[in-house]
Amino acid sequence: MTISGSKRLAALAFVSVIAFGACGNSGATTSPGAPASAPGSVTPSAEALTGEITISGSSTVQPISQAVAEAFNATQPDVAITVDGPGTGDGFKLFCKGETDISDASRKIKDEEAKTCADAGIEFVEIKVAIDGMSILTSKDDTVAPACLSFADLYALVGPESEAFKNWKDAQALATELKSSTTFPDAELTISGPGEESGTYDYFVEAIVTPIATARSKDANTRKDYQSSPNDNVI
Repeated sequence: MTISGSKRLAALAFVSVIAFGACGNSGATTSPGAPASAPGSVTPSAEALTGEITISGSSTVQPISQAVAEAFNATQPDVAITVDGPGTGDGFKLFCKGETDISDASRKIKDEEAKTCADAGIEFVEIKVAIDGMSILTSKDDTVAPACLSFADLYALVGPESEAFKNWKDAQALATELKSSTTFPDAELTISGPGEESGTYDYFVEAIVTPIATARSKDANTRKDYQSSPNDNVI
């Protein structure tokens, strides 16, 4: 049996709340009465499989896909599987062009991305594979940052109104206006985080920035002058 592009079975793995699986126009069929496989199991095949599977997308889901690929290759070594993690958004772009078979994601697919897939004749289903966790961390060498930061504090430091803040104190007035009781130190402020192609970035904006920005009639976005990392480093 051969895995080929003519019968593409694609799955979007989606960490955070949901995960996605997708299939092309031809879809995949199951014989009536065929037993279902247990979650996470690899069903033995009487035939050796050959072909290629391309997986791309979220870097936080990448280790899961890599582990699954290795487990699958343990029983089907002649299937060439490639896995990389350029980011959720970049993964969806490739997937909706039909260039990948599996697209990892750390957020739900956006409406415009789903439309792009639909326009290309690519259908998808959701597969939940894990619950993602996100942390906001300070440098291990930091000695001045407050021990605890509220959502208001994070908005004051990273939100759309914090553009060009280079000192923790620069964010004090905004944080206080947002009813924060945190006292920021007089110290240099350097922020790094995932780029806009990252699902982690999207979740941070949705969960922390958007509620406050919307209430203040501001754009629901982060400041654009922080250091973007190619990895899903926390903000």
